[in-house]
Amino acid sequence: MKEERQQERESSLKQRREKLGLTQRDIALALGKTVQTISNWETGIYEPKMTPREVKALCRLLKWSLEDMPDEFGIPKSQSADNE
Repeated sequence: MKEERQQERESSLKQRREKLGLTQRDIALALGKTVQTISNWETGIYEPKMTPREVKALCRLLKWSLEDMPDEFGIPKSQSADNE
């Protein structure tokens, strides 16, 4: 139960990354971004700004189709508001 609640508060990007055994560094290297940038995406501090090439690379890396990719990578707004 506690694990389910923790997953609900994690971003979809982080959940997928961890499920596939990837690190923030793995994603950063594949996309030519910094680890801090990936962290900022996962926490919702910044929204991703990616080229089509980067979007394709991320989809391949995370084994997502474009349709599978979430609209937001950060913690959903309703859940982040609950934590404040």
